[in-house]
Amino acid sequence: MRYQPSRGGKRKYLEGLLVLAILSGCATTPPPKPPVRPAVQPRAPTEDDRFRISAALAPLLRTTGMWRGPEDGCAVGLGILPMKSINLGVAPHPTCLFSLLVTQGALAQLPPEELRAALAHELGHVELEHAVARRARRQQERSAGPMLSREPAELAKFRAYDRDEERAADRYAVELLNRLPGDGTRCRALSALLRRLDRESRRPASDNWLSTHPSPTARLEAIKEICP
Repeated sequence: MRYQPSRGGKRKYLEGLLVLAILSGCATTPPPKPPVRPAVQPRAPTEDDRFRISAALAPLLRTTGMWRGPEDGCAVGLGILPMKSINLGVAPHPTCLFSLLVTQGALAQLPPEELRAALAHELGHVELEHAVARRARRQQERSAGPMLSREPAELAKFRAYDRDEERAADRYAVELLNRLPGDGTRCRALSALLRRLDRESRRPASDNWLSTHPSPTARLEAIKEICP
């Protein structure tokens, strides 16, 4: 009698193939260069890094249709930032669909469902083309540097766009996570992630994202209606 896998078994098998495809597609891709040179340079990901991120990312890419497999080319140019804080970021990549930077702190501290929620948020930035708009604003900021230093209200206008984009990426993540088959955590994983970031933001040594990100508490409040 020929074995016929269940629907759930087929889904896990296909996602497993997609994970392997992401791994093989990115295995030789060098760490992406950030749009702005950070104090800490990214390192190349280990095999474990690639597997963990690919396992979280594969269902998202499959659900969105952004990347179907090796026939679409390289999915992600991945780099790991040796920092303890939880942070992820995306930017354009010359040969891959996008570049992704993940801190070691995110890999060490986030359970799989929260890592997936963080990646869903970053895919929102990719799909909504925020990186291009944000890069243009940063160039404007640099060219208007002296004026912005004298006029904090003008700088606040630039950063208000950043905060609007963060809220839009959260809404995208909620909708995407709710479309995923699986363990039923859905958008609640994003809420759990934001609560974790809120706790981290209260630590004295935490990174200050508040100039570009709404506070985690404000972000939780903003998604409450669509993710009760």
